[in-house]
Formats: sequence, C-alpha cells, structure tokens
Amino acid sequence: MKRLSKILCLIFALCIISSITLFFAYAYNGNKETAQTEETKAEAVTSEKSEVRKTSTKEKTASPSEPAKAQAEWDVMLYLCGTDLESEGEMATNNLEMIKNTIPNSSVNVLIQTGGTKEWKAKERIGLDIATDKLQRWSYGEDGFVLEDELENASMSKYTTLSDFISWSAENFPAKKHLLIIWDHGGGSSAGLIVDELHDHSIMSLEGLERGLKDAGVHFDLFMTDACLMASLETAQAIKPYADYFIASEEVLPGYGSNYAEWLQSLYDEPECDAPRLGANICNATQIMYAEMADDGSLKGLTFSTIDLSKIGPVVEAFEAYMKEVIELIQDPAAFGQYLNAVSKTDRYSDRDMWDLYDLARRGRNGGISKETVLKLENAVDDAVMTCVRGSYHPYSHGLSAFITYNGKTEKLDRFARTCKNPWQMAFLDAVSLKWDAPEWACEVAGEIPQLKPELYTVKFETENSEDNSQHLIHIYSGIESGGSICYEIQSFDENFQEWHALGQSEDLKFLGYSDNTLTYTADFTGKWPAIGDKFLHVITKDIQGNTVLMQASVRLPEFNPNKIMKLRILAEYPEGLTNDINDEPDTATEDEHIVRYQLAGIWDGYDSSTGLSDRNTFSMTDILGAQMEICTPVYSNFLKNIGDMRYQDPVAIDLSLDVQDTVLPKGKYRMRYSISDMLDRTYTTEFVNFTWDGNKAVFEAPVETEEETDSKFYLR
Repeated sequence: MKRLSKILCLIFALCIISSITLFFAYAYNGNKETAQTEETKAEAVTSEKSEVRKTSTKEKTASPSEPAKAQAEWDVMLYLCGTDLESEGEMATNNLEMIKNTIPNSSVNVLIQTGGTKEWKAKERIGLDIATDKLQRWSYGEDGFVLEDELENASMSKYTTLSDFISWSAENFPAKKHLLIIWDHGGGSSAGLIVDELHDHSIMSLEGLERGLKDAGVHFDLFMTDACLMASLETAQAIKPYADYFIASEEVLPGYGSNYAEWLQSLYDEPECDAPRLGANICNATQIMYAEMADDGSLKGLTFSTIDLSKIGPVVEAFEAYMKEVIELIQDPAAFGQYLNAVSKTDRYSDRDMWDLYDLARRGRNGGISKETVLKLENAVDDAVMTCVRGSYHPYSHGLSAFITYNGKTEKLDRFARTCKNPWQMAFLDAVSLKWDAPEWACEVAGEIPQLKPELYTVKFETENSEDNSQHLIHIYSGIESGGSICYEIQSFDENFQEWHALGQSEDLKFLGYSDNTLTYTADFTGKWPAIGDKFLHVITKDIQGNTVLMQASVRLPEFNPNKIMKLRILAEYPEGLTNDINDEPDTATEDEHIVRYQLAGIWDGYDSSTGLSDRNTFSMTDILGAQMEICTPVYSNFLKNIGDMRYQDPVAIDLSLDVQDTVLPKGKYRMRYSISDMLDRTYTTEFVNFTWDGNKAVFEAPVETEEETDSKFYLR
C-alpha cells in the first residue's frame, strides 16, 4: 500500500513538473511569436511609408498562379484631365472614341487616367461610364476599355497624382519604351498646364510637372503635351532629365488635339518604331486629320513639333548669349528702339508672351544682334527640332518658343521665376519691368542690370479733322522711333435704345505722309463693314501675318451653350498695300484692289473665364452645320467707355452658303477712335470723335478737347 502510495505521489509530481515545463515553454513561444508579429507590423508600416506611390483604395493582388505580364514594346500613358473641354465640348470623349476605333494588340499597352471634370460624355458616345467623383485608371486592348483601378478623388493638377499614375502604369504594365501624354489646357511657361475643374481650377506649374516626373522614377522615350502653348524652351528644360523626345504645340491647340486613331494604329502595326519616328507620325497625322476634316481655321493655325531633348543644352546656351546682347542694347535707347522695331513682327502666340526662338533670332540681326549670335541660336533650334508642322498662318514658326514680356504683371513674372532656369532671360525681364526684380541667383550671374526707360518709347500723337471734315487724321511722333501698329474702332448710335453699339476694329488705314518727324494717317473708311447678310459683325483683330488678318466676331450658339459668348473666326485677305504698321509706305492700291476677301474659319470658345487660359474648344463650320447662330453686339452707354451689355440679333442658320461680305452701313450717327500698340506692347487710344454717314460720305464733327487731352496728347490703356 505504501509502495502504491509512493508511486502515485511520484506520478503526481511528474505531472506538476511537466505542466510547469509546458507553461514556461508556451509562455516563451508566445512571447516570441508576439515579438515577431510586432516586428512584422513595424516592417509593414515602414514599407507602407516608403511606398508613397500606393494610394489606391481598391488594390488588386495577383494570384500566385497568375503569370507575370509579358513586356510590351510600348507603354502609352494618357493622363486625361477632362475639365471644361469635356464637360462643355466633349473633346476628351472625341479622343477616346478615336482610340476605340483602333485595332489593338499586345505589343502596346494603353493606360488612361480620367478625372478633373464635372461631366463625362463618354457613356452616351462610346458606352464608357466614367465616374466624376473618383479617379479611374483604364487599360485599352483587345477586350476594349477595362477599368483597372479606382482611387479617391484628388486634383489632377497635383504632381503627386501624376507621379502615382506613372508609377502604377510602369509597375503593372511593363514595356521597353514609354510615352506619356498630358491632355488638358496649357497656358505657356508662366501659367503652366492641367486645370482641374473639380478642385478650384487649380493649375500645375512647370515646377510641379518637373517634380511629378522626378518622383515617378520612369524615364520616357517620348513625352507629349496635348495642350496649348507648351512647346517652349522652359518646358523642355523642365522635362529634359526625364525624357528623350518632346512633342508639343507653340500655339493654341485645336480641341480635337492629336489624331489618336491614325498614329496609335501605326504604333500597333509597327511597335518596334523608335521615338523620333513615332513623334514624326504624331505630328504629321495630326496635320492630316484637320485637312481631312476640312477645318481650315485649325489647319492654318496649327503648330506641332518633335524636339530632341538631348539638343536643348546648345539652345539654352545660344539663347542666353542672345539675351545678353539684347540687355547690352538697353543702355543705348536708340539702339534698343531699333531692336524693338526689328523684332516686333516675330511670330508670337496667344497672349503674345510666347515668342518663336528661331524667328526672334533672325529678326534680331536687323536690330543690332551680332551675326555670330544669331546663327548660333538659329542652328541650335534647327538641330533640336526634328519635326515641325506649321499651318500657313504661322509661316515663321520653327517649333520652339520662349517666354518674353515687356510689361508682364508681377504675379505672372513671379510664377515664371519659379520655373525659369536662364539667368540672362530673367535679367532681361527685370530690365524691362519697372515693378519687378529678378531673383538673386539671376542677378549674381548678370551683375548690375540696366533699367529700361519706357517713357523714351512712348508713342505720342494728336488728332484733327481734314479741312473738309471728310477724314479724321492722326499725327504720330515720339522721342525716338515710334514703331508699333495702328487700327481704328467704330461704333454706331442706336436711336431706339440711345446707346452705342460697337462694330469693332479695322486695320485698313491710309498713310498720308511723313514730315517734321511726324507720321500722318487716316482711317480708310469707305462706309462698308463686314456683315453676314444684313447683320453687321463686331470684329476684332486677333493677329496679323503679312496681309492676312485673323479676325474674331462675337456670336452665340444657343444649342451649344446659351450663356456663353463664342468667337466666329474669320480670315481676311487684304490686298497688297494693307497699312497697319507705323512707318509703312503710302498706300498706292486702286479702288478695285481694296476688295477684302473673307473666309469663315470656324468657332472658338475664346478664353476660359475661370482660368484665364485660352480655350481649346474649337468647331469647324461643318461641325455646326444646321445650328442657329446669333450675332452679338457689345453695347456702350453714352457716358461709359466700358462694355455694359450685349445685344443679340435674330439667329441665322449655319449652312455652306454662309459668308462674310463688306456691306454698306446704314445712314446714321457713328463715332470713331484710333488704337495704337507701341513696341513695348502698350496700347493707347484717342478720344472718340462723332461723325455722320449719309450712305456716300462721312462728315466728322470737331473733336471735343478735354482737360486730360489738353495736358497730354496720349492716353495709355
């Protein structure tokens, strides 16, 4: 019994020891496992923080059995910020429809990010339901458009949104070569590009673009801006470290943008093609598209170029040498006046602060710039620009522009200073801007910067009637050489409403002579004005190239947008002898040779009021056949010079017979004034003078001289 009792006690003791051993072993392993779990979590958090590019709220995880994607020849990444171009004009949908019309294959990955607009039209047009409250990522291939990913809504103009899309595309759709396309508005080197309609119309600066490309960590064989005004030296410098070739437009790009159906299909058919060849295909296909659309206005105004970014360095060096010589001329007012006059007709774009570099160089030779410096810049641009498409309206465009302004606003110059990398360019802007100073880094290179004295280039003038009061004359003089351009403006008086209706401006003047350092002109007013039928147009001059004037008339298309004033584009071919340049030779054309020939060149939205940028929404006349168009006339009160209202004439149906003709104005009371732009892009206007028109001749009243006019014979607007 005792023995049994001892055995039981021994067994009990062993059980206790075993339990204690198991307890400590379990505790040890549990602590070890907990430690490992915490370590794993810490590693995960660290990893998550380091992988900033993972911002998607709908992550896709590949199955272990899912094979890795085969490497394609090309990735085409389309960053599609729809903005008002889509919500008001369906322009993004137009390009998506072009993509849908291609026959894809696995050699090319097409990736698209959509966002930035209040409304997408793609569902009605191509069956693609794109969300407005999310960023979405799509692929296009043999299965059509496939939604690959969705993200929380964010501004498309943020550089992080751009860099995340690029990284996602490259990681999930590998390829040997990469093409990135930025699709949206563009405003040139100072304003930037990409306007998000959903986020206070925020805009990405070139500085932001550069940072977005850097953070993405992808090198592009080809970079393209399907946007306005971005084919600039400053854009090229910003993207140079991250791309080999660059495609862009110097001018406002029409709303249809690039010909995606043509060049994308050619890439599917020839995926082994390199970036220069693809760039040439894109430029040429785009020109062909507008020709086939019979969109003459867009075709004539088109600029599109492919730029070799490895050749930008010599362009920068040559441009800096050019600007250094220009600054040296400022110290001699007469020499600088000669330079300003020589380059005044340089091919310029939109707001006229983007200048074609090659054209600036060649004209500078007659303005005191050395032959060696001119040739160096011309040759550098020629070497860098591989393909240059230009319509007949921009015969002097060579594919690469630069930002230059004489009287830019401080905010615009400050924005540009954050982007510009060229000290002598900054020094020039400092020299000609009285209220703005270049940043210190530019001054350290340029040294003491001479300051322009704008009063030396001020255009002064007097007006008077001819002896028989049949003409209103203007006499122009200035301390140095006047330069610049001149036009006249006409308004008619409406007896019913007791208000002035603006008819716009005309470039048709007569040069009467030069004596005692004074130039004398008169408006070549014949009593005729551009009209559609019996409806007179309010026309303004958009630009002049030779004897061709691009005019715009205010119209409204109620079916498209009843609340928006649009621009009817008109090409006016003047006969030889058109006088609008100060210092032009006298007009010797006969009466028959004064016939102006007009051509309707489509409808343009004008400027986006929310951003101040040029709008891309353009329509050819064939696009709007059958639509009703109302001709708009700005109204001025008898006491105010500023526009106060708009009158709308009875609508006319747009058909193929619609044309513009010079038509005799009705008898009545009118008033006229001259408008002058000087070499520094400043605009002056004379006082209005009233006259009567009896259907055959004009009789001008004596101008009413005000105190302002007595003290100073010029008015700066």
